[in-house]
Amino acid sequence: MCGWTEIEAPRLATMRRIPLRATFIERPHRFAARCVLRGGMEVVAHVPNPGRLTGVLAPRCQVLVDGLYPPARALAYTMVAAKADGVWVGTNTIYANKVFPALVSHGLFPEFAGAPIRAEVVHGHSRFDFQVGDMMVEVKSVTLANGGAGKFPDAVSARAARHCDELAALATSGRPAAIAFVAQRGDVESVAPEDEVDPDFGGALRAAAKAGVTVLACALDITPKGAARARRIPVTL
Repeated sequence: MCGWTEIEAPRLATMRRIPLRATFIERPHRFAARCVLRGGMEVVAHVPNPGRLTGVLAPRCQVLVDGLYPPARALAYTMVAAKADGVWVGTNTIYANKVFPALVSHGLFPEFAGAPIRAEVVHGHSRFDFQVGDMMVEVKSVTLANGGAGKFPDAVSARAARHCDELAALATSGRPAAIAFVAQRGDVESVAPEDEVDPDFGGALRAAAKAGVTVLACALDITPKGAARARRIPVTL
């Protein structure tokens, strides 16, 4: 297993150089979180993560929020990370996609070395996160951890299972395909499907691997500014 690689990655926040620190209160529904900023002002932040964030969001935990956004937005802030077990965990699933090209350019995935990268590529009736050279790639953000193992998903995801099936079909037809798990936390040593949460995804992932889909994973060391370091970790099927 390779060591940590220093990377220059996109910032966690989009409108501030460094997000604001806040205290998490509750999640009234999966896309919103009540938080208290330093100074005592209560805000409701958008949570760009459809999962449960199990083991990440707990009452009174520290979070990072980005804002203020323009008044046209329904919620003026966005949660971008939370502190769990002493480490920052990225809570924005889109960030895994944003950082993926930087991971490739820094050599973390030599499987893609030298290949051009295109985002949001339509192939047939499917849309894939990336096309790297001739390979179609889906990126999955990992936030759940059990001991030193990152787990995916943390909620039932028929969409993720469908992506596995679509990539397996490509691989069976002779087209290279890959799934890249990006653990947005630096305290995991491996990634595995969370069969207790979504056995269908676990089955689809294993079937995709048997069909020839390349399955990769890495862990990011998240800071308030974004990903500072990354390293490859194994996938346990």
